[in-house]
Amino acid sequence: MEKKEYLIYDNDFPIIVPKRIMVFAGHPDDEIISCGGTLLKYQDLGSEITIVVATTGLGGYAKTMQREQILEQRQNELNTIQKILNCKILELNYTQMQITREKISHITNLIRDNKPHIILIPHFSDFHRVHRNLSLITREAIYHCSTGKAYGGHERNWKPLGVYYYESPSCKFQYIEGSVFVVVDIEKYWKRKKEIFSQVYLSQKEVLERVLDWAEDTAILRGNEIDSSYGESFIPETTYTPLKILLV
Repeated sequence: MEKKEYLIYDNDFPIIVPKRIMVFAGHPDDEIISCGGTLLKYQDLGSEITIVVATTGLGGYAKTMQREQILEQRQNELNTIQKILNCKILELNYTQMQITREKISHITNLIRDNKPHIILIPHFSDFHRVHRNLSLITREAIYHCSTGKAYGGHERNWKPLGVYYYESPSCKFQYIEGSVFVVVDIEKYWKRKKEIFSQVYLSQKEVLERVLDWAEDTAILRGNEIDSSYGESFIPETTYTPLKILLV
């Protein structure tokens, strides 16, 4: 058999492109703000993107008069994001984000059914309760997928090749002790990420008026760490899923 050698030269950087990426978002818009540049980049490289939205984001209004129309607005925004990103969106429609056996079972089997190679989730120390509980639920679901047969897992084990926590306005990584950062270069995708958020998530203009400023400042900071203009940072979770695909 012919031996093949794959040499890396000084200016090369190898990229392993996962076939399927799944991102868990507590609310509509979390996926764009926290890791939109990474999703756009890997989609261009050929990855299939699935966005799992845990709640409908009904609290995302600044004025009382907007309360009645927020559900329709949020749904329209999700439909638009699905078209723009050409991705799959799974809506869980949870009204409460308490940690329950039912939610863990639901997400465990959702991961088994979709078999993502990379999973992106909020950090378990996130100040926002929805983000924090979604992280804890998904972490336990990943544990069941990877190591056991609970919740109907007979012959359905699935171990992702990489699980990462993403940064958010309510969980800034500089305050997390001992964190190991992976920074994805999104220089070519920052402008598009910003346009998508500004043009699609109009219902959040007042509620999250400072979020884009945070996102831009943070993207510049992370970009500086890898000699780029813009970046997005992630922390690998390797407790039950050894890291086999590095995001770059």
